[in-house]
Amino acid sequence: MSATTTGKNVKFYIWAAISLCFIFLFGLVVPPFAGITPMGVSVLGVFFGVLIATIVTGDTFWPAVMGLFGLVVCEFSPASALLATWFGNATIQQIIWVMALTGAVTESGAVNVLARKVLRIKALQGHPVRFITALLLAVLVCAALVSSPTTMLLLWYPILDTICETCGIDKDSDLKRELLLGIYIAAMGAYVLPFKGIHLSSIAIISGIMEASGLAFDNTLYLAVATLVVLAFVLVYIAFMCFVWRTDLTPLKNFDPDRLGMKESDLKMNGRQKVLLGFMLFGIIFLLAGMALPKGSTALAFYNRIGSTWIWIALFGILCIMRDKDGKPFVNGVKLLQTKTMWGIVAVAGCFTICGSAIASDDLGIKAAISDFLAPILGNATWPIMVILCVAISTIFTNLTNGMPVSFTINAVCIPLACTMQAAGGGNATVLGVATILSAMCAFMTNGAIAYAPIMLGREEMTTKFMFTKGLVANALYIVVASLICIVAGYLF
Repeated sequence: MSATTTGKNVKFYIWAAISLCFIFLFGLVVPPFAGITPMGVSVLGVFFGVLIATIVTGDTFWPAVMGLFGLVVCEFSPASALLATWFGNATIQQIIWVMALTGAVTESGAVNVLARKVLRIKALQGHPVRFITALLLAVLVCAALVSSPTTMLLLWYPILDTICETCGIDKDSDLKRELLLGIYIAAMGAYVLPFKGIHLSSIAIISGIMEASGLAFDNTLYLAVATLVVLAFVLVYIAFMCFVWRTDLTPLKNFDPDRLGMKESDLKMNGRQKVLLGFMLFGIIFLLAGMALPKGSTALAFYNRIGSTWIWIALFGILCIMRDKDGKPFVNGVKLLQTKTMWGIVAVAGCFTICGSAIASDDLGIKAAISDFLAPILGNATWPIMVILCVAISTIFTNLTNGMPVSFTINAVCIPLACTMQAAGGGNATVLGVATILSAMCAFMTNGAIAYAPIMLGREEMTTKFMFTKGLVANALYIVVASLICIVAGYLF
């Protein structure tokens, strides 16, 4: 074992020990303060311990599991009740089943076929602005279906390299760098669906806090607002490329999809791909239907009876019943649940959901202490100021450190305040959730910003000068776009 490896292990064990001390000892050595009860202090210790471990080590599973165990040890909840709360939570169940279903769609290659089809559209050839718009929107849609920005970057960057080679676009050009950043930004589409993806950890926290405040997280509203924010961000970025930065797009007029080496078979979906993608789209349409159904109708009553979790379980069950032409199961349900469900997300979502609910409750005194502490800053803040602060703070900090823990912290602090605003008719906690989640994932300035940032920053084309000029401008564009849309949405809904 090398000295470097040994050093990394020592650092890991030191931080693991610190986080475990927070989880198991914080409530024993720190006396109650600021009106927080002894149990509240223990819950804070668990929250901070798990947060520290996820930030420093990059792991999610073991910190969350130890955090849940810590809640049992400090007698916050009986062991059986905690398990029921963890796995009985609708959002947690949604994570498990949707990941399995979407994993089957991704594994089938259906999304890859969609991506190739977009590049073959005749109306895009010879029109650089149309081509860039279609390219980035295709990335956005594919990212939403797959919910993996990493997969999207690994899929689309080689395609972009081939496009640039065929069009004679120099590697050391702003056009190439801007397209690389554009694809990265469009990959934020992975966070628009409220029932799949790594951001479900944050949604679970928000749902728990809202439930403790007597409110319900609105999946349909999240989908609509998040989609609008990411779509607007992509379109504004394209506008800056074309009309503000005035990048020379002339080489893209020479794009010829035939030179990408795609075969006719690469452009056709087989029966299995069509069925899997169809089931996936049906689930999304079912979710959207809640916005269109009239209140008090029989259809809405049936919709609410099914909910946003059981529809995915039912679709997954139907796929398991189906057989292909050879009589074999259409999907291997057990294998998909084993291999496609990300148990680290399930664990951390469960832990932070329970901690978030505790923080938002009135019993432990944590909510009141946070409100008193933030009163000089946010106590009298209007809805617009609340949104702008959350978007700006999340975006700035997530570009320095991992985005998810930033989202966890901001949500735990600000969502309870947003719930109070919503109850008074002055904002919407779900919309603020959109703002904090997307802002915590708008991360690309440093390698530590998010796990997949090195995929872009590590490319030879990307330079520090570019990132701290046009990259900073892109972040500023996001802050403006997200703030405006979320402020308006909060008032409308």
